[in-house]
This record gives sequence, C-alpha cells and structure tokens, in this order.
Amino acid sequence: MKQNRTEKLRNLVSQSGIYHSLLANHPDGIVVLDERGAIIDSNAAVLHITGYKVEELADMARATHGVQDGAFGDLRDLFTQACDGQVVEIEFGMRHKRGTELQLHLEFIPLRHEFEQLGVYIVCRDKTERKLAQRRLQESEERYKSLFDHNPSGVYSLSLEGVYISCNDSMAELLGCNREDLLGKSYRSVIEDENLERTNTHFAAACRGIPQNYEASIIRSDGEKVELSITNVPIFVDGKVVGVYGIAGNITERKRYVQRIERLGYEHSLILSAVSEGIFGIGMDGRTMFANPPALRMLGYEQDEFIGRDNHHLLSHSQSGGVPYSVDACPICATVHDGTSRPATEGVLWKKDGSSCLVEYTVNPLIDQGQVQGTVVVFRDITNEREVLRQKELAEQAASAKAEFLAIMSHEIRTPMNGVLGMTDLLLDTELTEEQREFVQIVSDSGHSLMRILNDVLDFSKIDAGSLVLEPESTLLAPLVASATELFAPRASERGVSLHCEIGPGVPDEIVTDPVRLRQILTNLIGNAVKFTETGAVVVSVQVVAESSAADPVLAFRVEDTGVGIPQDKLGRLFQSFSQLHPELNRKYGGTGLGLSICKRLVELMGGAIRAESRQGEGSVFQFTLPCGSIETFERIELFDNRSAAPAFDDLRILIAEDHPVNRRLLRELLLKFGYAADVAENGIEAFEAVVKNQYDLVFMDAQMPEMDGMTAARLIQQILPEDALPYLVAVTAFVQPGFEQECRNAGMQDYIAKPISEADIRRVLFDPDSRLRKFLNRRQVI
Repeated sequence: MKQNRTEKLRNLVSQSGIYHSLLANHPDGIVVLDERGAIIDSNAAVLHITGYKVEELADMARATHGVQDGAFGDLRDLFTQACDGQVVEIEFGMRHKRGTELQLHLEFIPLRHEFEQLGVYIVCRDKTERKLAQRRLQESEERYKSLFDHNPSGVYSLSLEGVYISCNDSMAELLGCNREDLLGKSYRSVIEDENLERTNTHFAAACRGIPQNYEASIIRSDGEKVELSITNVPIFVDGKVVGVYGIAGNITERKRYVQRIERLGYEHSLILSAVSEGIFGIGMDGRTMFANPPALRMLGYEQDEFIGRDNHHLLSHSQSGGVPYSVDACPICATVHDGTSRPATEGVLWKKDGSSCLVEYTVNPLIDQGQVQGTVVVFRDITNEREVLRQKELAEQAASAKAEFLAIMSHEIRTPMNGVLGMTDLLLDTELTEEQREFVQIVSDSGHSLMRILNDVLDFSKIDAGSLVLEPESTLLAPLVASATELFAPRASERGVSLHCEIGPGVPDEIVTDPVRLRQILTNLIGNAVKFTETGAVVVSVQVVAESSAADPVLAFRVEDTGVGIPQDKLGRLFQSFSQLHPELNRKYGGTGLGLSICKRLVELMGGAIRAESRQGEGSVFQFTLPCGSIETFERIELFDNRSAAPAFDDLRILIAEDHPVNRRLLRELLLKFGYAADVAENGIEAFEAVVKNQYDLVFMDAQMPEMDGMTAARLIQQILPEDALPYLVAVTAFVQPGFEQECRNAGMQDYIAKPISEADIRRVLFDPDSRLRKFLNRRQVI
C-alpha cells in the first residue's frame, strides 16, 4: 500500500509542471518526503540555505534514523504528526556545510492528493539573521535594563513637562523616597530653590536637543541637603525630542573634600607665604616642584623661572667655603635618593643676578605611602646675620677694650691721686701759714675735681655696660636734700646767689631709695645750676606727685635757677654724652659734659624720668620724678654713725702690702690717727712671707703689685695657713672694673676698698657697724 502511495507521489511530482515551477522558484527551501520519510524531491533553495545537496541531507537522515533523543528525534515526531494530517512547525538549529550556525524555521505540512495522504513536504526558512537581530535586541534591552536598574547612580527619564516617567532604585534612594512616590512628580519638587532657575535652564536646553552637564542641590525627603552632578540627554524618536534621560550622582562628600582640600591648600599657601624662611620642593627628577614667595624673593626668581628647572644646576649649590658640590656629594640631591633627613647646615646658593648668599638650610624627604617622592628644603639667608654677628663681636671687643682701658687708666690715675689727696688732707691737719694752707687747699680742691671727673667717666662706663647695681635702703629725705644743697652753699655765697631747698607738704620723712645715687643726681643738677648762675637764686624743691599713692609715693625733684639758660635749638643735645652747651663756661669752671647724661641714665635706672625747660638768658628748670617706697613697707634700718665710733680693739697686728711708697706712707699715717701701728711689705712675695712668719690680725693688700700680685698672695695665704691663723684680708685697689670686687672676694679677701683711700674707708674697716672684723677675729680664736 505504502509502495503504491510512494509511486503515486513520484508520478505526481514528475508529471506536474506547475509543481516544478513553484518548487524551483520558491525562496524557501522545500523538501518532499514520502510517508516513510524518504526524500522524493527538493528545490535549489535548500542547497542555498544549508549548503547541502539533497542526497547529503538524505544520508544525514539515514545516519540519525535510530536516534530517539535530541533535535532529530523532535523532527521525526513532527514528521509523524504531519503524516497524521497536522501542520506543525519548529525552530531548528544546525550548522551550515561551511560550519556557520543556522537558525531555521521548519514547517511540516501534510501532502494530500484526492483526499489521500501521500507524504509530507517541509518548508525551510532561514531565520538566522532575524534571530541574531532579535537576540541583539534582547541583549541590548537586557543591558539597558541592567544599566538602568542596577546603576549605582540615579537614572531617570522625564517627559517634556519635566515629570518623572521612570527611575531606578538608586534615584529613589538618592532622593530618600520610593520609586512609586517619585513617578508622576515634577523634578521641580526636589530641586532646592536657589538652584531651580539654573536647573530649569539646563532642562530646557536638553529639551531642545542639547546635552547638559551641571551640578545642583536637592533636598531629600528627610530634609538632608545633597549635592548632585547631573547629566541630561535628549530622547530622540523619529528625529524629534520626546523626553529627557538623566543620570544623577551624589557628590556631596566629594564637594566637601574638595572644599577642605581647597581650604587646606589656601591655608598652606598662606602659611608658606607668611613664614620668613624660604621653602622649595624638588622631585625625583631633580626639578623644582614648588617654591614659596620668600624663597623666590631671596633668590631673585619669578615663579615660572624657578619651577620645573633642574634645581642643582640652577642654584649652583656650594659648600660654605664656595666650592660647588657635585651631584653625588650634594646633601640635597642625596636626600632625594636615600630619603634621609639632613640637619641644619650652612651652604651657598647662587641668586639669579649671579650674587651668592650664605644660607642655613635643612633637607627632609617628601614621603607618600612609604615611597620617597622628592625632598623639601627650608633655608634662611644668614649673610647679613653673619655680618651683624661680626659687627657685634667687634662692638663687644671695642666695649671690652674700652672697659679695660678705663679700668687701667683708673688704676694708674687713682694710685698717684691716692697719695696726692691723702697727703694733702694730712698736710691740712698740720700747722701751716695762711699762704701755705691756701696753696694746699688749691691742690686738694684740684685733686678732688680730678677725682670727680674720673668718677663721672667710670660711672658712665658702668651704666653703659649695665653693671651699675642700685643699693636701695631706708633714707631720711630732708637731711639728704639739705646736705646736697649745703655742699654748694659756699660757692653760691661767693657769687651772691641765693641757694635754698623746700620740702613740700605730704612728702614722707623717710623713703626707700639708693641714697648715694640720689645724692649724685642732686649734686650734679645743683652744681650745674650754681655754676651757670651769676645772679639771682637757685631753688631745690621736692613735691609729691598728685596721682601717686601714700604707700608708694612718686616724688618730683625740681632744681630751678636764674642762670644763663639754654638756647631752644640746643635743648635736644642736653642729655647727650660729652655734650657741652656752654664751652666757654665749661672751660672756665671745668666739666666733662657727662654729668647730665649720667643723671638721665641714673634716673631711668631708678625707674623715673627727667626733663628740662629753659629760656636763654632767663634760667632753667630741671625736674625728675622717682618712685620712692615709704618706710612703712620696709623694715627700719638703724644707721651707724662712724663719727662717734671709738676704737674697737686695744691692739691689732696690722700689715700693709703696697708697692707705691706714697700710698704706704698714707696708710700708715691714717692708721696712726686711729692709734694703730703697721708693718709694711712692698710686693706680694714679701707680704706672703710676712703673714706666714707673723700672725697678723688685719692685712691691707694692694691687688696689683710687682713680683706677685695681691690676688695670688691672698690665694696662697688661704691655702697655706690654718684657719685659726688666717688674717682679715682687705683688698686695696685702684682697679675698679665691674665685677673686680667679686674677684677679690673669690680670691679670699674679706673686704674691699677703692683708691683713693680716705679716712672714712679706714674707719669703716676698723669700726664696721656690722662688726665684721670683730666677728672674724672672734671666730678665729674659737677655732
């Protein structure tokens, strides 16, 4: 039966011209099968679509005839269904004969003739390109969906009215709401008011087809302000803009970080510009990366001339002696390579103009994440500083030489003056004729004038060196002012000038000050007033400054005269050192021009101020103020009156060690006036031998003597003699350099007197109110 049907099918195929025309020209591949599945016929499209001839397809079908599973098994099932009269189809994949993959659409259609099922024909359509296009479209859609849904940035689409049509979860989260809450709303509802106008402008541009990039601030639903970076691109359909796509990123932290960096960079820039040191950085390639304004200013370069240049060759970095460093020996280059800090050292850098500058610099590595990225150099120009130090050393040497000169000159002058004044004083105590007494008195007055000049120079030197020490004590004010005034009463009387002092109401009886220096200031001012006043009066007065308190009064001392006065154009020179405003009078009466300068410095040293008012030919007023603590704030001190002192010892064994014969004689005569004899030694060796052989109680030891000076002799005495045999050593010196008294005490001296020696000095040593000599001798006896 089946054989008959197959034959009928073959006859039908071979006899039908219409069939052959249709089969040959059909674009789809057509394969005719009998009811057993054998291929009866096919058209050329099959070969074109698959690359296989019909015989090859038949061989492939026979080869898979027994296979039940897989694609060929599905084809047999479909063939069976078609043989039963059903039209079935399948998407079938196979490989082209060339090896490329094919996607075919196969349609199994029953083949009937006169209501008889003769077989099946299969229509094969090539769907490869369409399938690939569909797959690409699907993949594209999936990618877009993934990009849209899973993008960490907010992605959305807007209608031309600015209403959200779609958005991803990131966008909703960015705005702090759900997607459903956002869809259908206008973007204007979330943009901060201050950004709205600008955002509207950008959205309008996107609607016109112009892509936009901008930043805006939004307010989340929880009220938090968020900074966004927004990109808007137009959506084109058929060449027309139908909406806007948008991408929004949260840049709040980035903006804050950038602001912090900008602020930090600005602050660092301010700091680098504010420091006085020059600072520049060098990269690993040896080129300058940055430099602060002081560095550029000191080296003479502009920013663009310095940055990016090879630093070593630009600055010709050299040693402090001027010898240029090689690259290998250069400390700065070495730090770039080994990352080791170099401490402060000196070197030479060469400026743009070719001049050099001596600098002190430090070098430290620039390290980022453990890696050396370069080095930073901090330097300062010490060229002028070195010059200042050199000038300072020269000034100190000059000051030291001056002090040494003054000390030596003081010693050399005081030593003979000690004899002159001492002997004239002794001579005045003898029987003299009137004429002789006049001559001796002139010698004495001249000697004391010379000593005042010497003392002025030394006082000025001490104040200038800062070595003058004030010795405040409780002082009766009225007697001090009266005694300073009375000192010049004879001279004023000779001139017919009235001289008197006035103590104002409220001035305390006792004050605390340095009486010696206060008396020195007053005597200078009163002496000048009397010296330059030919007629009229000199008035010395003391008043309490109204604004001061009773516990700590400030006193105003005033010396007013009716003398020659001072021209207005010379008042500015009044308190300058060695300034003589009346040379002709100074030649007449003498003076160094240091008195007022010393007064000014002493007043300021005591915490006060001094000023002068004057009119030429009408007189002058000198006024100074001093803070003077009242006696209530200090413990009362009983003063010793040496004029009533009686000899404290019945007998003293005394040695005078002095190389100058006049001074030896003077000391012996002064001691005799108090009832004491003394042995003498002419140098330090004789003094040491005498003290060792004889146990003396008191030794007046000249500090400067030939053979051995008194300082050395005092040290040897301290070392050799037992403590119970040590004498009371008094240093006698004309060497009054600041600090020399302490040197004497360090050498073992117990006391100190300066030349020229006066009767009061000897009285003080013998009858010291503190009984230092008695205490020393008593302690020696106990030992």
